[in-house]
Amino acid sequence: MSLSNAKLTVVAITLTGVCLGLSPAAAQPVADFYRANTIRYYVSTSPGGGYDHVSRLFVKYFPNHMPGKPNVVVMHMPGAAGVTLANWTASIAPKDGLMLGMANLTVPMNQVIAPDQVRYDATKLNWIGNLEEATLSLFTWRTSATKTMQQARERETVMGVSSKTSVLYQMLALSNRLLNTRFKIISGYEGNRVISIERGELEGSASTIQNFAGIAPHWNVDKDITILTVNAEKRVPRFPNAPTMMELTENPVHKKMLEFMMLQSATARAIFAPPGVPPDRLEALRRAFDQTARDPGFLADMARSKIEVEPSTGEQTQAAVGRLISTSPEVAAMVLEAVK
Repeated sequence: MSLSNAKLTVVAITLTGVCLGLSPAAAQPVADFYRANTIRYYVSTSPGGGYDHVSRLFVKYFPNHMPGKPNVVVMHMPGAAGVTLANWTASIAPKDGLMLGMANLTVPMNQVIAPDQVRYDATKLNWIGNLEEATLSLFTWRTSATKTMQQARERETVMGVSSKTSVLYQMLALSNRLLNTRFKIISGYEGNRVISIERGELEGSASTIQNFAGIAPHWNVDKDITILTVNAEKRVPRFPNAPTMMELTENPVHKKMLEFMMLQSATARAIFAPPGVPPDRLEALRRAFDQTARDPGFLADMARSKIEVEPSTGEQTQAAVGRLISTSPEVAAMVLEAVK
């Protein structure tokens, strides 16, 4: 190797370390580790849904921003609305930086309101970052007679969800308890919810507004469904006729309970790693996440899928999860009682 080439090699290694927020000495061992290994990226739902779609777009670009450019393979571990994957991550998954997972929205929340199934501490999971804020909505299909929240109070409306630990169930149950709706909530619709709605077996469900393109890209959201309400601080400009859930109650305690549920937006499209990942590898994963969330190719793919990218860093996500877990026991207990 010539002297000039040797100098260029040293410069390249130095720049790689600086860009990742790592010291030059730390960057090379991290690169060597990942170059020789494969990252297994687990999705907490079955193939074909919104989480799967976003994950596959993400891992298309993520390796390019990792030291050593490792291979990344997508795997699935559905069950109990993400609790199965989170439990496995905390207790069994390798803690060497070769396992990542896309958490279900409710992973931190379930620690508070459904603790019997939880074997993890969400504050001790290593949060890598969050790709998207989430605006939860309740909706009905175009053939349903329920077009407004007032009508949802007057008639029984059949709504389908994956399980009782899902945020979809929780929001519908809260609506029944706090807003006096009459939703008949049926669990068990893990991967067949969309087709069951289209067939008329279900009248509707719940979803984040940002996720419609993922769960049903062929739907015309402005014509095929009616957004009954959103759980947000203010109305969503695209659906100005859909009231916020907090508009529909004058009870200040009920408003606090709905606000508590809104904190789940911090993990709408969040990626985590197990506890105990070596600090230099955790730093590399977080900085690669940040760069992927700004990658023009990734952003273009997400735009074509009509999915918004509103990223938060791993550090910001970690702090938000801590705030959710520290919610007052009184409010948490009332939410738990309301979603039974």
